[in-house]
Amino acid sequence: MSASLTAGMSETERESLQECLQRLLASGAILREDHRDLYDWARLHRERVDELAGLAGLKLVWEHDNRLVLALPQHPRLLRRLRQDETLIVLALWYDFDRQVKDEGRTPEDVAFRVRDFSEQFEAKFRHLQLPSATRLMEILHLLEKKSIVRLSETAGPFPDVVIRVLPTIRYLVPFSALEEWTRTRDRHLAAGSGNEETAGEQG
Repeated sequence: MSASLTAGMSETERESLQECLQRLLASGAILREDHRDLYDWARLHRERVDELAGLAGLKLVWEHDNRLVLALPQHPRLLRRLRQDETLIVLALWYDFDRQVKDEGRTPEDVAFRVRDFSEQFEAKFRHLQLPSATRLMEILHLLEKKSIVRLSETAGPFPDVVIRVLPTIRYLVPFSALEEWTRTRDRHLAAGSGNEETAGEQG
């Protein structure tokens, strides 16, 4: 870590700065609901956190209303290419998030549904495409949870009863400005079929 970047900082502050970078690289975001003290510390030291993230190839988005800091990779080497089935799940989650916020009036922090409902709606969105198996769907959801895109709860019971909460960070992973953009992307994937080609990227 640059000496000029940490000049005048205590050992505890340097450790907090390092933890911010590690969290951003590993999870792509710092959410206050998960890491309250770290989030509050980062807000107080925003300039230093921004500078350190920039050195690591990240651009930070500070969403104070949603109480999160999101890291957007600026270099291809920081991106992980999504497989076709992963991309379809992300597209479906974005659609459900967008509709619940815009049509049902839910706040971005309060978008949640059960796997059962998500699966039924997936079939309606992506006709002729088969939903990934339950095992594969859980793998994808765990990947997205690790990357701060969703949160899973009630996981002890049957898989269809698991609750998926979509986080506001999905708006940056899939940055559509309008539903028409989503529809065009959906149609492109329908035309491509259900292969395993690599498509959109996310932070690795």
